[in-house]
Amino acid sequence: MSNETQFRTDVVSPSYWKVTFTNGPVNLIDADTIEQLAELLTRIEQDPDLTVVVFRSENPDFFMAHWDFLADTARVAAMEPGPGGLHPYADNLLRLGRVPAVTISAIDGRARGAGSEFVLSTDIRFAGPNAVLGQFEVGVGAVPGGNPMGRLARLVGRGRAMEILLGGDDFPAHLAADYGYVNRVLPEGELDDFVDTFARRIAGFDRSR
Repeated sequence: MSNETQFRTDVVSPSYWKVTFTNGPVNLIDADTIEQLAELLTRIEQDPDLTVVVFRSENPDFFMAHWDFLADTARVAAMEPGPGGLHPYADNLLRLGRVPAVTISAIDGRARGAGSEFVLSTDIRFAGPNAVLGQFEVGVGAVPGGNPMGRLARLVGRGRAMEILLGGDDFPAHLAADYGYVNRVLPEGELDDFVDTFARRIAGFDRSR
């Protein structure tokens, strides 16, 4: 576990931020991630000019791999509730889904378990052809803690949400798009440019109308 900055924020314009996640060789999520994401969300919530935030990964093979199974469980358990009264992990995802800015995930590589729960909490999900999503918790005897059943059911329907959660299997990008897990899949090498163009378009509109 490292307390180095995991979320690098590039202010493209007053209305458009690009946030890049990086945490180790496979982008694991840990207690530092929880604390740093809470701080980032506060900045997003309090910026009156911000219209759109793009989340991306520095690692093309891993957007957010999953929760770090070697994380300090005592530290995680002792965390104070977030502003919404929930454990800060779940509270962060609730806040992420409610921020006034439009949130977009640009998914290259793997986003499974907690990584999947993160992208499900954003408003829009675009994927590269090598993206892989899934909720594998059933396979390791864990309970998904970020409400993927509620969010998936709204996106893909109850039956497919149960398939994703109870099967614990990987969903390659094109199957994820067919299900509605992601909005669409972009061809190799086109994800970043497409998302940037789309985000700039949103940022150019008058958010008061």
